[in-house]
Amino acid sequence: MTIDLQTLKCGECGSSVLKRTGLNEYTCDHCGSVTLVEDNVSDRLERVLDQVKNEAGRRLAAEEALRQKLMLRKVGIAIAILLGAVLVFRVIGLFLFDSRDAASGAPRSVVAAAVDRTIPVDGLKLDEPRQVLVGSGSSAMPKLLVVARNETGKSLSRAGIRATYYDGDSKLDERSEMLPVSVLEPGESAPVLIDMPSGKNVTRQELRVQKLAEPYSAVQGPRMAFSRVRLIQQGERVRLVGRIANDRKDATVLGGFEVLVTLYDDAGQVIGFGHGYGQANEIQPGTRTSMDVSIARFGRATAIAAWDYRIGYSTVESSGTRTPVLNADRVIRTVGGPEAFNPELRLGTDDLLADDSERFDDKQLELLQLVDGRNNIQQRLFLGELVNRSTDAVVLAPGGVISRFSGSKAHGTTNIAGLAYLYPGERFPIFLEPEDMERITATRIEWKPMRRAALPGPRKPLEVKVTGTKAETGSVLLNFSQRFTYKSVEVTGSVKNPGTGIVGKVRLWVSLRDRNGQLTGFKLVENLPAIAPGESVPFQVNVEQNGRDFASVTTLYQTE
Repeated sequence: MTIDLQTLKCGECGSSVLKRTGLNEYTCDHCGSVTLVEDNVSDRLERVLDQVKNEAGRRLAAEEALRQKLMLRKVGIAIAILLGAVLVFRVIGLFLFDSRDAASGAPRSVVAAAVDRTIPVDGLKLDEPRQVLVGSGSSAMPKLLVVARNETGKSLSRAGIRATYYDGDSKLDERSEMLPVSVLEPGESAPVLIDMPSGKNVTRQELRVQKLAEPYSAVQGPRMAFSRVRLIQQGERVRLVGRIANDRKDATVLGGFEVLVTLYDDAGQVIGFGHGYGQANEIQPGTRTSMDVSIARFGRATAIAAWDYRIGYSTVESSGTRTPVLNADRVIRTVGGPEAFNPELRLGTDDLLADDSERFDDKQLELLQLVDGRNNIQQRLFLGELVNRSTDAVVLAPGGVISRFSGSKAHGTTNIAGLAYLYPGERFPIFLEPEDMERITATRIEWKPMRRAALPGPRKPLEVKVTGTKAETGSVLLNFSQRFTYKSVEVTGSVKNPGTGIVGKVRLWVSLRDRNGQLTGFKLVENLPAIAPGESVPFQVNVEQNGRDFASVTTLYQTE
């Protein structure tokens, strides 16, 4: 190509986008034509191109500055018009209100100035941070534990801390976390766990308190305490369950319940904490709600020597507005450790918090003598039955852990679960299947806390009929080498709903009994459909016979 040195354009296409691509070589970015020039021409051309670029840049900068100037002028005019309108309306409003006040003799209203809610950050003191592991085993996560203490003399709303992590002088990461309470009262301390960089070598960290402020609106009021509270430990799991009651004598509605629970060792060091909310969003006077808080534990080798809790709450107006209630003496401390329960027990919040009058006496439950049996491959098993010996009370969600012994040696446990209730005189069948154990000489049961219900209780009445039984023989091939023969019974029948409402989620236990009435096998039927009023549904189940030959069939059912 050729270059027009007068216009500095490509001689082929007329483009002015020229680029130096080599010694004395220029390429057109538009058509790709290449031109070689002499040395002196090349130097002169390069100077000219630079001048053109500089002039173009200066011109673009001038145009941009002019556009910004015009934009600022327009914005300034708009702001001036807006301020003028506001001033006019304010003057008119003041004139009208002054006229009304003068006519009525009422004092003039004064508009309060905006309050600065910010608080100096140096009033939130931070203890020396500790690196801890939260969780257990391979799922344990590294965290930075920091305890913050409010020495500002004011209530703090949603205080936060930012951690910057370093490996030597190299900055690794930054993480932030809010304190686990919406309001930190003067003099209170609160722990916080801040995430750490995963898989990185952290040699030090720097902590910075983020902007502090008071709550927008709050009132002073009485501190909130649990009317009933328990700290529970099952293995490594620790939880607090508590009940809150609205005992106000007026019509005040309470809501927004949150609790912070903190655990301490015998040296007063924090070894765990948990934060949770009430199950009910708000409660009317004379009603109650409960809390169930899981507690993150670290330092598991250290025993819990003391614990405390604090409850935050709000008053709820009829309009739905909520006002936090402040109290500088709300932390309630208890010296001592948690109540220990077997880790296999399923402990419900309502069971743990039941009043004495609501509790079922576990002495009214009896585990009948175990029956020796064999499964379908001739392994040893034992059949048992749980009986409700009460004459007037239904036990709700009965449960416990049966420990088995052969002589003085323990041979595992069996968990009693799956029942929603057990009526007086009813028998709930249980399998005990110990491994490598030929006999059970003793059992010990650890019962869970259970509640009671008066008759007629929660169950909807059904009519269960057994219409036929058929003894059968089956076989099982084990490991393609051993074949075992076993006995079973095919039981058929029907379940009728004599009531006026639909009954759903029916569960039916079908039990085989020998001529002495002892249990010799059972099976749970769970696939029954919902039953409409006046209708019945059939059932058919094959029950293995684990003990002596059966002579009769009994049933136990549950409804929800």
